[in-house]
Amino acid sequence: MLSPRLFRIGSLSTVVVVLVSAFAHAEPKHIYLTYSGAPETSIDINVILPTRQSGVTVYYDTEPRGGAVESYTHRAVAAQTQTVVEIADRRTLYVGALAGLQPDTTYYFVAGEDTHGLSRERSFRTLPGGDAPFRIVNGGDLGVTGAVIPLLKLAGKEDPHFAVLGGDLAYVNGLLAGFATWDTFLTNWDEHMVTSDGRMIPLVTAIGNHETNQYQSDVHALRSPWYTSLFGRQGADIYHVKRFGNNLAIFLLDSGHLVTHEAQVPWLRRAFEEHSDVRYPFAAYHVPLYPAHRDYEGTGSQRGREHWLPVFDEFGLTVGLEHHDHVFKRTRPLKGNQVVERGTIYIGDGAFGRPARTVDPEPRWYNHKELPATHFWVIDVARDGLRFKAIDETGATLDEFSLP
Repeated sequence: MLSPRLFRIGSLSTVVVVLVSAFAHAEPKHIYLTYSGAPETSIDINVILPTRQSGVTVYYDTEPRGGAVESYTHRAVAAQTQTVVEIADRRTLYVGALAGLQPDTTYYFVAGEDTHGLSRERSFRTLPGGDAPFRIVNGGDLGVTGAVIPLLKLAGKEDPHFAVLGGDLAYVNGLLAGFATWDTFLTNWDEHMVTSDGRMIPLVTAIGNHETNQYQSDVHALRSPWYTSLFGRQGADIYHVKRFGNNLAIFLLDSGHLVTHEAQVPWLRRAFEEHSDVRYPFAAYHVPLYPAHRDYEGTGSQRGREHWLPVFDEFGLTVGLEHHDHVFKRTRPLKGNQVVERGTIYIGDGAFGRPARTVDPEPRWYNHKELPATHFWVIDVARDGLRFKAIDETGATLDEFSLP
């Protein structure tokens, strides 16, 4: 498909019309990866176009094909998914739900359609499944400027299979007019959160307070248009559980932003029971039960300890991934709201881009370590144990520990 471009050559009276490819730089507005099925055998390729189109397709293979669509062994139609954010500027989301994939395999793909063009060739890797080891990164409270760029670059080079983000992603407070900031967030992720061999890194997310607005409604899509539109298909509700092989299940919770802590307890108990065979149960959520900057008696923290902590203790939660406070922390092992020899360790607290806040001169009674530092966590999961490492924006290691 060609379109005319004007170039002036020589005198002002001479105009030459030159035909250039309209697809030289044309591609979908954004592409990002999430999971709604088993991460070992499926993935969702999310394609955002400026307007509604037909024929949006994902072409994929286990070998790179250089973007030549006829060379890819597989193709899948990306289904148009109606979202509230179409109201913002007509942008439309299409989801290519790939299933029947091979575990522990790198796939190469292009996605798009005729009007806006095809993406460049990208790649991702499925989870290995079973007892095979894998790596994740975790953080929250990103934003789109400042330390987030070097942190994303460093996190990508750790070669994780996926990232767990605990809310407060783009910081537009659930406002529909925040599309430019979300564009920057998605562009940052696509450009900087890339593995050392160029693979895309899927997102697994929990909601934060800056994903919601003050509109009085029980409809989640109105209270949180961008988050529900971009990440609302990870589970049946805004809170959900994702399992990764035999050794890890992550319960992704809403710390009172759209759904109360108490309302999630019956589901949380059932989810723990359904995944009782998993070796390491994790929970990820925004507001910490054990804050390192905010008041220990803050409402969100109190409600988490009141309603979730008994469930965490009963089912033996291994690690709580906490955020919101914009500092670094690692707690001591805790159970029954007391320090114990073997209990749950809570790590956090956000600052995967936002400026770090202050901490107390001495760690609080429940904390082993706390620092005013931007950072992310690298977590290695294996049958014989877990390894944790916190890395700051300079690449320095803030903390390391292991669990059997």
